[in-house]
Amino acid sequence: MQNNLTKPEIKNKIDNLEKYFSKYKNGTSSKKLEDVKRNLDKQEYKIAVVANMSSGKSTFINALFGKEVLPAFNHATTDSATYIYSKPNIDKKAEIFFSDKRKSITITEDLEKEIKQYAQKDEDCKDSKYKNVEKIDLYYPFKNLQTSSSEDFTITFIDTPGPNSTGDYGQKHKDQTRSVLNSVDMALFVFDYGQLDANLKSDEQGLWHTIKTRYEKDKNFEVYFLINKIDMAMKDNFKDVRNVDDAKKNWGIHEQKAIDKLKQAAENNGIKEPKIYTIASEFSLLDRDNISWDSPIDGFKNKFRQIFENTWESEYKKYLGITKIENDINNYINTEVKNKILKIALDNILTIKNDEVSSLQTNIQTLSKPKEEATANVEKALYFLNNDAKKLEEDMNNKFKLSSEKAIEDINDLIDTAIEDELTSKIDEMSKIAIAYAQGRALGDNHLSASKKSRLNYKKIVLEERITIELRNSIKLEEVLKYVQDYMKSLFEDYKNNYLDVKTDLRNRFTEYEIDISKIFRKVKDRLNSELQNALDIDIQNIEMQTVDIDSTLSFEVSIPDSVLDYNHEEYSQTRTETRMVERAKWSPLRLFKGDYYEEEYEYKEHISKHTLMINPMDLKDSIEESMNETTEYFSEKEKENYKNAIIELRRKNSDIFNDFRISKKKEISKLEDDIKNSENKLLVVEKQLEDFNNLTKE
Repeated sequence: MQNNLTKPEIKNKIDNLEKYFSKYKNGTSSKKLEDVKRNLDKQEYKIAVVANMSSGKSTFINALFGKEVLPAFNHATTDSATYIYSKPNIDKKAEIFFSDKRKSITITEDLEKEIKQYAQKDEDCKDSKYKNVEKIDLYYPFKNLQTSSSEDFTITFIDTPGPNSTGDYGQKHKDQTRSVLNSVDMALFVFDYGQLDANLKSDEQGLWHTIKTRYEKDKNFEVYFLINKIDMAMKDNFKDVRNVDDAKKNWGIHEQKAIDKLKQAAENNGIKEPKIYTIASEFSLLDRDNISWDSPIDGFKNKFRQIFENTWESEYKKYLGITKIENDINNYINTEVKNKILKIALDNILTIKNDEVSSLQTNIQTLSKPKEEATANVEKALYFLNNDAKKLEEDMNNKFKLSSEKAIEDINDLIDTAIEDELTSKIDEMSKIAIAYAQGRALGDNHLSASKKSRLNYKKIVLEERITIELRNSIKLEEVLKYVQDYMKSLFEDYKNNYLDVKTDLRNRFTEYEIDISKIFRKVKDRLNSELQNALDIDIQNIEMQTVDIDSTLSFEVSIPDSVLDYNHEEYSQTRTETRMVERAKWSPLRLFKGDYYEEEYEYKEHISKHTLMINPMDLKDSIEESMNETTEYFSEKEKENYKNAIIELRRKNSDIFNDFRISKKKEISKLEDDIKNSENKLLVVEKQLEDFNNLTKE
């Protein structure tokens, strides 16, 4: 591949070939060329921005804009993913897609104001028109990170919803984020400096797990780690600072500690030499846009003036970190990504060119031979296609069949193992967590608190033992049952997500099958090339594997039986005896000898209100097990059928390709047989065609 090859240069090569094939018709090559052109134009590089709640993710994206476009609060702000498309001089707009029956809408007026409304959580929307947003396509230019141009590749930024948001949409957010991470080419994983330790200790949302899985399975997947709100580290550095010299000595200490912590965590998750950036998103945004906030930016700058004096401005810009991440992303896209895309396109173009030259040269060679010899060669080729080639085709199809049967068997085993490991075997664990959650809710904990405690305390639960809890207050049993039932659904979603990560193994096995089919096909093709003395190149036309709608096929419905919980309330009175101190009469002589006070026993009746909750863990486990078995059995069959159909379809397509090729080659050689009869004139025509080809496609 030539150095610094550009997309316009590639397109020029395509244009030259198109001119040639418009003059000399070749349907197969023209179609291949059209595929190259289409794939080149539609190339899209997807970058996801993921983070835990309150990490400043939206503020970071706003800093890339240089303007406050997305809402940025210290709580989950979005119920849907926002897809951001940027290029110079783009017409600013947003397309809003809804999950209800409403048609999508396009916003151009008051865009910044309106987008903040549509990007909010449903529960924060005062107007119902802003609710039920499924997806937002935002067309808005970044300040320096231009993701697309007229002669460039499309780069899409995806702002995912906060995955650790709570409430009814918590699981929806997790699923969306996980789905996005499994489809993008790069992830920007944002951490909050102030919550770094907590984020590194816990992976309840599965972000680390999903990123690790993608990283291990896909060598082209990139992940950049961002420590946001790094300006908070400055406060830690200056806690005991008394003068400028102390400040210089302490500069960057806690920033480096944070980097080291994140580096270790990334390496522990299998990511070698992680790319880590520090960024002060809020100050970066304020620096780029005159936002009327009550902001300490002037005081922030003064720290740099005092410490670095003449060089303060460059140190200040460096500390903000926004330019560094922009430059590195741009450089990566403009080198690694674009070069890879261009190389694929160029290789395909060269294949088409070589095929055409080889075909023309073969024809010239055949037509240049004495007619008797040429005729004999053609007859020999036709005999091969009608006889030996058929046997090759039959042998190929038998190997296809064996390969597909083995792939189906392996994938079925993977599905069964994954379901067993990630779902069926977890029934006891799920039951214990649900019981611990029920205890927490019964004792007055809210959802978040009960959920956290259940994860910590579930191992203490013994399923074979009934649990009795003394309550402080009365409860509504039906409410607790509903809490547990709703929690069971969200709990199952967490375990389901682990299965979704395992699906990477299924896709990899399917890819192995594709490669195996390709090798079998290639061997047969090479035999044809040898026999026909022609450089044939039939690409393996892989189909897109059908995907399973996980959300609809792997849903979990469990009905908690009333026998799981039993609430008892008793009202009764009991006589109690207590001792109290009584003051002696002022005139009593006992004051002198025994003191001013004496003890006296008295009786009283106490009203007792006793609240007791009894939990039967085994009844809950049985109901979970019944629902789990029904769910997984149905899903397993659909999943297996999906892969089976994809495998069989791939086998059929490649078999058809070979058959079609053999028949078309027969027609081509039969035509050559006719041409031999008028070889002198035809030779001149083909030689002229080769000359035109060289002229039209010369470098």
